Amino acid sequence: MIHGGGHIMLSRKDVRPKQTRLLLDRGFIPISIDYRLCPEVTLTEGPMADVCTALEWARNSLPTMTLSRPDVRPDGSKVAVVGWSTGGTLALTLGWTAPQRGIAPPNATLAFYCPSDYESDFWKSPNFPENTTPADAAVDYDLLEGIRDQPFTAHKVPRDQGAVAGWMTLKDPRSRIALHMNWKGQSLPTLLDGLPCGSTVDPAEAKQYLSRPQPSSERIREVSPFAQVALGNYQTPTFFVHGTLDDLVPCDHTEKISAGLAARGVATGLSIVEGAHHYFDLYPETERRFRDAVARGYDFLCDQLGMV
Repeated sequence: MIHGGGHIMLSRKDVRPKQTRLLLDRGFIPISIDYRLCPEVTLTEGPMADVCTALEWARNSLPTMTLSRPDVRPDGSKVAVVGWSTGGTLALTLGWTAPQRGIAPPNATLAFYCPSDYESDFWKSPNFPENTTPADAAVDYDLLEGIRDQPFTAHKVPRDQGAVAGWMTLKDPRSRIALHMNWKGQSLPTLLDGLPCGSTVDPAEAKQYLSRPQPSSERIREVSPFAQVALGNYQTPTFFVHGTLDDLVPCDHTEKISAGLAARGVATGLSIVEGAHHYFDLYPETERRFRDAVARGYDFLCDQLGMV
């Protein structure tokens, strides 16, 4: 289980308890993982590398461990990966990064409302998530204040800061980075090139980090799931869930990658959830409305792993 947070915040604690129960009820052993967060490390060196190491552990080390329940015996040959938002993107990357390291890719993946096409101009253009406007982006802010001097694995916005959707507020220096990535179309430079700790940067030079060149097309393709599907490097059976009112990740990107998998004969499924926002399954009032769409994803995992 891989948490979201734009690759820059949250932790293994930020998964869905009710969906954890869905896994348990279907015979899975749910394991939520942490990974080093960007931009203290780059996307490839931190999150992508760490989730690959976690998959290797689940396949090769977990089955050898003595558990407190002797009747529970992990089967390392059957591993499914579930991810939410950018955690879903990380789940998808295992389809090509694991084989590069000599590790069998996931047997199946379930990806919720995740970025899948980083080659799209969407990621290079300004985007104003819920309750933010261009006027908010015009305010001066310290981008580097939230950068630490060492990699770390967890950040939660304090409750008293009134963050929208649990993460969106200029009051929190870490959340400010995520807003900047959206407002300025700077997601890819931030994730692929990283950012320095503010204390190591001359104040006169700090402004240069507010608008940096986009990475090369080659580097973007290396981290973009749709590009890897198009190149034939992705063969993992995958189910996608995405809401039509998502303001952080375009729903049509998910439709495109699912169609791309189907065209290449890779097992895939898709729940397009009408009227659902990003993180729709996080809130009780919307989670109940869209429960069936979520359950179909977990049924897909069972079908692929022969756990029906």
